[in-house]
Amino acid sequence: MAEWSDHITVERITKETLPDVRWLKYRLRRQDDLEIKATDTNLESLAIDEGMENYIVYTCGSPLILFGVSKTPLAGYGHMIWCVARDNLYSNHKKEFVSLGNRILPKWKQKYPRMFNMITVSNETSYRWLKAMGAKFSEPFMFNDMSWKLFFIERSEPYVRCSGNDCPDSDTGNQPVQPAKTAV
Repeated sequence: MAEWSDHITVERITKETLPDVRWLKYRLRRQDDLEIKATDTNLESLAIDEGMENYIVYTCGSPLILFGVSKTPLAGYGHMIWCVARDNLYSNHKKEFVSLGNRILPKWKQKYPRMFNMITVSNETSYRWLKAMGAKFSEPFMFNDMSWKLFFIERSEPYVRCSGNDCPDSDTGNQPVQPAKTAV
């Protein structure tokens, strides 16, 4: 992916970039940190998992975002998509994040017919962003004493930007979730 703006660089995550993954791990958004811990995800292992297409985003040389997608479908739901970011993402880098999503998701929709993951119900910022990116959501369910929603981003879904309550919720229902150490 490489550089796509004067101060944003996107690179594949490798063992050589693990120090940057570790650095970012201690500076995550509160909700990302909460979800990583609640799902017992080892962020470093996930980041270099050979079964994933994972990237790190730098702004002015400093790690900002980790994101990726599984190369093969998982748990019968599709390709697992994930993203975590530095705690100042929305206050200082919202424009870059939205631009990145607008560049990556349409390409991944073509490559991966159905992507999924889950977020806590309390993660309202991610919920709004995912909904604007065309994600459909399950009904809330309990996992590890927290309320979660599965979300799905599908190739067949048109790319539609929307905000507020003008996007319909999914009718996929409350689907069972199997604990996976890589669910983010």
